[in-house]
Amino acid sequence: MSTDHNMTDGEDQVTYGLAELSERSGVAARTIRFYTTEGLLAAPDKAGRDAVYHAQHLVTLELIRELQGHGFGLASIKEHLNRIPADSSPTTIAMHSTMLAPWLADRPETITRAELDARTARPLTDEDIAVLHSLGLLKRLDDDDGTQRYEVATALLSLAVELIDIGITPDAAKELAYTIDEAGTRLTAELGDLYTRLVRPVLADKHYSDDDVERFVALFKPVSIAAVARSYEQALSDLRVRESEAAQGRRDARNNTTPDSTQGA
Repeated sequence: MSTDHNMTDGEDQVTYGLAELSERSGVAARTIRFYTTEGLLAAPDKAGRDAVYHAQHLVTLELIRELQGHGFGLASIKEHLNRIPADSSPTTIAMHSTMLAPWLADRPETITRAELDARTARPLTDEDIAVLHSLGLLKRLDDDDGTQRYEVATALLSLAVELIDIGITPDAAKELAYTIDEAGTRLTAELGDLYTRLVRPVLADKHYSDDDVERFVALFKPVSIAAVARSYEQALSDLRVRESEAAQGRRDARNNTTPDSTQGA
């Protein structure tokens, strides 16, 4: 059963026993012990004779599952995990999975509603499900046998639930999804035009086969998405600076307002 514990910055707030960690992650307990022995997973803390796991363990297991699903062997996975600082927060670890997404093929996992609730820090409400659906991270499948099943982008599930907990609403998620879809459509059209004008003639001159063209497109995808991500991050950084400057301006204006001038206004 999950329990809260005192924490400092960068530490997780929730602890799990081995059985609950296994249930939430979908990884067998014996496999969790194996990953710990092999150095893929940090050793648990101890509470008496019991092993105590944290949110870092959960998101690391999710990342391991994601990499395994894309064909990575344990040695390659360990090499990737070793590049993540040992004191990384659960969000930072989850972001590593997020940043891998553009380089990996989509691989949604089909799970039941009960399994979905087990993967998150708390049961999901219908509104939570609506947010995840709007963000494109979850799709409800037909219930042939009366069991609710969903296709879920499990690599981003932890981050999405954190967004929900911070305050994103179904309406905000819908508008966000619409805005991103519109921007994606425009970007794809412009990139398609660029490819037609500047890239395809070069490939044709070199007598590239269809397989060569497909390989080029596959290589171009992560490079272009990384460039978009950099541009997006810079735009967010600029926005934060503008908001900070505006907030400081408002504070300065309040501080410079005297009672007499307020009354005179």
